[in-house]
Amino acid sequence: MDEQPPVPFTESMDVYSMRQADKEMWLLKGMRKLTAWHQERCTEYARFLYGSRVSLDDVEQIEQLPYLPTSIFKRFELKSVADVDIPKLKSVQSSSTSSGVPSRIFVDESTSIRQKKSVQLIFDSYLGTRRRPYIIFDAMETARGKNSMSARGAAIMSLMGYASKFYFVMDIQDGQLVLNEERLSEAVQAAKAAGDFIAYGFTYILYQAHEKLQGMSLSFEGFGNQTFLIHSGGWKKLQSLAVDKEIFNQTISSVWTVSPNQVIDFYGLVEQTGVIYPDCPYGNKHVPYYADVIIREPHTLQTLQPGETGLLQLMNLLPLAGPNHSVITDDLGKIIHIDDCPCGRKGKAFRFNGRAPKAEIRGCGDVYAEESL
Repeated sequence: MDEQPPVPFTESMDVYSMRQADKEMWLLKGMRKLTAWHQERCTEYARFLYGSRVSLDDVEQIEQLPYLPTSIFKRFELKSVADVDIPKLKSVQSSSTSSGVPSRIFVDESTSIRQKKSVQLIFDSYLGTRRRPYIIFDAMETARGKNSMSARGAAIMSLMGYASKFYFVMDIQDGQLVLNEERLSEAVQAAKAAGDFIAYGFTYILYQAHEKLQGMSLSFEGFGNQTFLIHSGGWKKLQSLAVDKEIFNQTISSVWTVSPNQVIDFYGLVEQTGVIYPDCPYGNKHVPYYADVIIREPHTLQTLQPGETGLLQLMNLLPLAGPNHSVITDDLGKIIHIDDCPCGRKGKAFRFNGRAPKAEIRGCGDVYAEESL
């Protein structure tokens, strides 16, 4: 039994500096080792590999690596560690779907360290490293959770390393989120004193909150190009309101009189916590060298070429507590660039195109996405 998992990344190396061909050699070696790691430690995963007749000795390309459907994490608690051996074992839960059952992904201390460092390395490329006031368009309760946390709470916490001070500017009242104008005013004054700030909100919550901000007498002007408003999840309801990404970015940025490029959407899954995909200024989502995105035809699951839309398969080298290192989703997307995005980042760049038809309705938020402010 190999007792050492693969090292996912080198902290001194830019996560988008490796060309796709070189990355695939790095990733294939690590993913084979990580798959064997989980095969040795997770009985259910070993049974899956045996039943699928996948032999790691025969895997010569990334596309040949085995993957699990994200739905399987709703039905089984897949762990590669024992609870008694890992006293700090935690879980992150997705929002419930139409089935009423959320995915449950386990995280041990080693995985958590890898995930936090990964998020930092990715966000550094977009946000820089300077600490600024952090305005959170959510309630403090969302980010609490000792042994379990929602995906939305995890997203909030992922940006705490960039905060000089943080401000939760919403409260829960009668089961709904409402703006706390006193804390919002305090946060805005602190941001003005600093010159810039970062903010996060679940997509639908952030949009509704900014519709409210437009009618306030409080001044939201005077911020520089290091102000970033970040959001994730929850496009379905906005699309029903005919709000696309261009309208969204313009609505949010106009409140603060900053560029629409300073409004950053990022895609991510609870099953792949630690690897996020923010938009670059050209609207593309980039893949770090210790992860990959493969597009598969929805019916045959054959790999598709750049420019073709299909199901997103995601993989990365981070997870040690469970075999969620390679999953196929119900999300649609397509590869836009390989090594040649105008922003200069190497590797694959893709676009997220929404949920596949007849897929379970789910998102990375939770019940508040369906409530008004």
